[in-house]
Parts: sequence; C-alpha cells; structure tokens
Amino acid sequence: MEITRIAPSPTGVLHIGTIRTAYFNYLIGKQCEDSKMILRIDDTDASRNIPELVKPLFDTLAWLGMDYDSTFNQSDRYERYTEVAELLLSKGYAKKEDGEQGTCIRLDATKLDEFSADWKDTIGGDMISNDFFNGLAKNQVIIKSDGTPVYHFASTVDDFDSKITWIVRGVDHIGNTYNHSLLFRILSKVLEEELFPKFTHVGLVCHSNNKKISKRDSEELKLDGYNPQALLNYVLRLGWSPKQDDKSNNIIDGEKAIKLFVEEGNMRSANSKIDMNKLAWYEKVYSRMK
Repeated sequence: MEITRIAPSPTGVLHIGTIRTAYFNYLIGKQCEDSKMILRIDDTDASRNIPELVKPLFDTLAWLGMDYDSTFNQSDRYERYTEVAELLLSKGYAKKEDGEQGTCIRLDATKLDEFSADWKDTIGGDMISNDFFNGLAKNQVIIKSDGTPVYHFASTVDDFDSKITWIVRGVDHIGNTYNHSLLFRILSKVLEEELFPKFTHVGLVCHSNNKKISKRDSEELKLDGYNPQALLNYVLRLGWSPKQDDKSNNIIDGEKAIKLFVEEGNMRSANSKIDMNKLAWYEKVYSRMK
C-alpha cells in the first residue's frame, strides 16, 4: 500500500513541472486498491497566497483526470501544528526564543543528538547530512512569532498525520528533505508511531537554456489548450522511462502508465528540457485516437 500526496500552493496556475510531479505521485497512488493520493493545499503563507486561485488548482486536476481520495487546507490545521509544537516543547526537543518580531518556537539542537537528518533517496541513494544541513535541520524554527507554522514543520506534520509513504518531488527540494527527515524521526518518537516515507527527487523540467520552467511560462504555453491525455503522456517521459523504451512504448495512456510506472519504469534525477514540438506530436497522435 502506498499513500502519496501533491501539495500545491495557491500562487498561480499549475506549471508543467508541478503537473509532472502530480502525475508521478498519482500513478504511485493508483498501484493497488488500498493505495491512495491526497491533495493538500499549502496555504499557510498569507503573503504569497492568492485565494481565488484555489479553485483553478482543483479545476486543473479535474481536467487532467487526476482524481484524489481526500483533500484539506493547511490553514485549517493551525491548532494541530500548535499542539505538536507544544508537545515538542514539553519533551525538551524545542524551545521558545524571543526576537525582534516576537517569540518563536525553534528546535533545540542541544537536545537532538539522538536524531539524524540523514535520509535515502530512491534514485540518488544515501544522503548524509554535512555540518551545514545538519545545523539547519537541528536549529530550524517550527512556529513563527506570528503563531503560524514554518513550511517544513507544517508539511512534515501533515505527511505524518496522513501516513504518507512515498514523496516524489523535484531535486530543488533536496535541501529541504534534511529538515523533514529530522522532523519525521522526532515525530515518530513523540507521537509513538514509526513513520518515514520513501523520498524520490526527480530532475527539473527546464527550458533549452536549463532555466527551470515557471508558472508564468505555463500561462504563456497555454497548456489547457492541449488534449489532457496527450499532455500527461508527454510529461510522463520528462524524468521517467519504461524498461522497454522503444516505439512500442511511445504512447502510454493513463491505464498503461499505472501498470508500468513503478514496477517497469525508472525515474531519473537528470533535468529534462521541454520540447514543444514533441508535445505537439503527442497532441496529433491523441487527436487521431478520438
């Protein structure tokens, strides 16, 4: 059984890289009847969120045919984040700290020797934290002075409570994973339940000049004008390939992708360059299949 999640923030349209990541998690969450995928809206950063863009996130997933088993907003879970932070304080793993902006809650590095920030990537192998990442992880703020949770803390508490077993995301999140890895181990102890998901970091979707694709780029590309199955077939091949990578697997629709993705495919950490001509080719093929 696998439980995956996608966690967009309402800051703009889902760009092609996020669609690719969502599809990878969706396919893992469809591997068997007990597996599932959760949609979480990461809306705790009020300075970046645009509330009217929440509905388009749901609309885009519906258009792509990516159904999910449950959904929730992080902004509805402030009490839970505070509850867990208070538990860490009571166990001595966190401390209150006064600053110019007020009092925040930070992990207490002096009390965390028993916990490691190391983790293993399903693609890259063992990821050993050096002094830099170890220092960031063990000194991280978990609740800001305004009472809102920091992204790393809220995300990990949500993943823990949702019992997420596998997280697929871009390589630009590798640095974050040291923070999350440490928090998973601390939460496993204080919540008395062992949970540590598999982590997979895939290459980014980039322009020909290796610049990461942005949300603005996706708006300009007008992705909603394509056949959704053609778009999904295209993004599937951006960082993944079946073991039998020949013409017989040029066309991989949703049903075939579910069968091939985990057991007969390979995710890659190398960046992928977007090729609109290839996407147009998929569009033509799927148009003929109607």
